[in-house]
Amino acid sequence: MTSYRVGVGLSGGTDSALAAKLLLEAGHDVIGFTMQLLPDGDATVAKGAAVAARLGIPHRALDMSDRFEELVLAPFADAYRRGLTPSPCVCCNARMKFGAMLDAMLDAGCERMATGHYARLIPAGDDTLLLRGRDPRKDQSYFLAMLNAGQRRRAIFPLGEILKNEVQTQATALGLVAPDEGESQDLCFLPDGDFAAFVAARYPDLSREGWIVTADGKRLGRHSGAYQYTRGQRRGLGLGGGPWFVLRVDVAENLVVVGRQDEILSRQVILRDVNWLLPAPAPDTELAVKAQLRYLMQAQPATLRRLDDNRAEMTFAEPVSAVTPGQLAAAYSNDRVIAGGWIC
Repeated sequence: MTSYRVGVGLSGGTDSALAAKLLLEAGHDVIGFTMQLLPDGDATVAKGAAVAARLGIPHRALDMSDRFEELVLAPFADAYRRGLTPSPCVCCNARMKFGAMLDAMLDAGCERMATGHYARLIPAGDDTLLLRGRDPRKDQSYFLAMLNAGQRRRAIFPLGEILKNEVQTQATALGLVAPDEGESQDLCFLPDGDFAAFVAARYPDLSREGWIVTADGKRLGRHSGAYQYTRGQRRGLGLGGGPWFVLRVDVAENLVVVGRQDEILSRQVILRDVNWLLPAPAPDTELAVKAQLRYLMQAQPATLRRLDDNRAEMTFAEPVSAVTPGQLAAAYSNDRVIAGGWIC
């Protein structure tokens, strides 16, 4: 096996800690890197440094707060301003972890980059195939569907073949993390999960009362800001005569349009900024795939058709619920990710 100088993104959690340990055991020269993403992120850096010390590897802290603001936080808030429901973890992977942090690792002399993601990579000639992780309950390939060929070629995912419970057992036995250390948060910048307050602090004009209406304009109730709602949402509407589901959000008019469950079903999805993880097919070429529109969605049979250099059309065999603009769609051929794109 070829040995590399590998930069490992250390969050201080179990997954990245064991990933680093496995790389050391495989004979790689390992350096730990921890991104400070927020101005008050010293605790995260300290956790990463503590893991590196236990492993006996060098550690570097990267102040990436300005880049995180530019590449993740500002687009996140702006998406809600435009009536979209963003996927910040997908953006963070492509732009921060395998973008800004990878660049810093390469500048430090690293040849490869590793993380604790549950996904697999297989070299295939000049390309590197991205596959689902072996653990179906933890597979994170969906979040990596926007990685380009260069990013995949540099990446290593040591946990791709391992089950989560095995990772937890090994890391605990080795004493790699503090006993009370929990999982890394998906939305690391929103510890309380209150995205509405985060967006309102940046765009206070969005927090104004408006109407919840049916598709034909019947007024059913009031809301405190249309940006807080997302297509398919059922809870928190406060309406009688339900169940009601959000059909669409009109931030410009400050309207939330609701309807019945059958009205949020659809078969066709248009994707933009499509990332092909295979040679891009000719326009109008149809590929049989299984696709998911959310991380926890069970992948469903669909046809993927390239429309042009930027867009593709996904047609499901059966109607699916809550096709949500701003979210990521990922297409698979068996376990292999073959395309990712943003839902229009």
